[in-house]
Amino acid sequence: MSTNLTTPITFTGQSKFADSLQQVIQRAVGIASLPLATDQATLTSLNARQSALQSLDNDFSALQGSIGLIETALQSNSLTTSVSDGSVVKATLGADAVPGTYSIHVDSLGAYSTALSQAVSTSDTSLTLTVDGTPVTITPASGSLSDLASAINTQSGGLVQGAVVNVGPNGAPDYRLSLTAAKLGAVTIDLSDSSGSLIAESHAGAAATYEVEGSATPLSSDSRTITLAPGLTVDLLGASASSDFATITVKNDASSLASAFSVFAQAYNRAAGDLAQNHGQSGGSLEGDSLIRTLNGVLQRLAGYSGGTPETSLANFGISMDTTGQLSVDTAAFTAAAKANFAGLASTLGGTSTGGFLLAATNALGSVNDLTTGSIQVEENTLQGQITSQNGKIADEQSRIALLQSNLTAQIVKADAAISALESQLSYVNGLFYSITGNNNNPNASSSSF
Repeated sequence: MSTNLTTPITFTGQSKFADSLQQVIQRAVGIASLPLATDQATLTSLNARQSALQSLDNDFSALQGSIGLIETALQSNSLTTSVSDGSVVKATLGADAVPGTYSIHVDSLGAYSTALSQAVSTSDTSLTLTVDGTPVTITPASGSLSDLASAINTQSGGLVQGAVVNVGPNGAPDYRLSLTAAKLGAVTIDLSDSSGSLIAESHAGAAATYEVEGSATPLSSDSRTITLAPGLTVDLLGASASSDFATITVKNDASSLASAFSVFAQAYNRAAGDLAQNHGQSGGSLEGDSLIRTLNGVLQRLAGYSGGTPETSLANFGISMDTTGQLSVDTAAFTAAAKANFAGLASTLGGTSTGGFLLAATNALGSVNDLTTGSIQVEENTLQGQITSQNGKIADEQSRIALLQSNLTAQIVKADAAISALESQLSYVNGLFYSITGNNNNPNASSSSF
């Protein structure tokens, strides 16, 4: 906040002493403004402290956010898949997936059962769709095939899919209702109204069949998406060539974790750099503040984390502090250590609510970042209170000085007017005296002093 200490002096007098009287006002206001200048300097210092504190707040908030990225990478992106033949199968990982190698041979993709209606329409407002012996009432909006297909798609519970197809030549279209079962296999489909079945022809489907290496017998499925293992879903895309098995490999992948730790290191180094600016004899606005020591202690706990043994320290995975105090991530060392002992890395990291580095970091950063009790927030609240109080004090001082200046100016205006009147009287008397005596040395002809 920038504050004008006083309002400009606007006094202009009539007497010969006007300039001296104006200097009297300026001097009095200047002396009265000395405390205000001190208050303004204090406010400037408080604002600088607030700016520095907000910068540290942003630094440590970013650092806390990077801890969340590490946990996300550990939980969601620590596994990856590779498939030896992508034209046969596609693999998708779920939450329960674990590392492993799986081999699958796709014998057949199977087929969906279909049915084609007769070249007739119906005037019935209610029809019966029967799928594998289960009847479903269908109520179309009208007797058109389009409305009937739409009603089947929305009212059949996903058992079949309806569509209107032209089985005639372009010049003489023959529109029919085509029905396709939602699952593979020999599914029976029938559609009837009050006159009986409306189906002209149907074709039975077949289940998809595949083999898993190590199983004694081939397997079948009514879907081309199968669960090969807990957390591992496989889409069947094509039949395997001859007796070849497609190999699906699920393995730990530390690249996302290495990237997350790089973000953490960047946030750490930014916070450390801003803290360093407030150290030493020529430190920044927060020099000597106990908060700086507290925040430095948090950084030291993060960088030097160890679960109690060298094997459970971050340094064991290529995350260490260099001689300049900067945190660095040796990606190659991190990847190699994770590949050799991913379970050990996962145990060292733990979770933000379960233990390990992530819990320790969450607790340490929470002690300074909490929006209610965190040491940064507490100091920000205190500082904001001081700034508000200082602004109020300055406003009061300005009001007091403005009143002093106004009152003093009014008094000086009166004094100047009185002096000006006396000067006029003196000039008149002198003129009268010298006109009577005939003295040619009339002082009124030149400047005189009162």
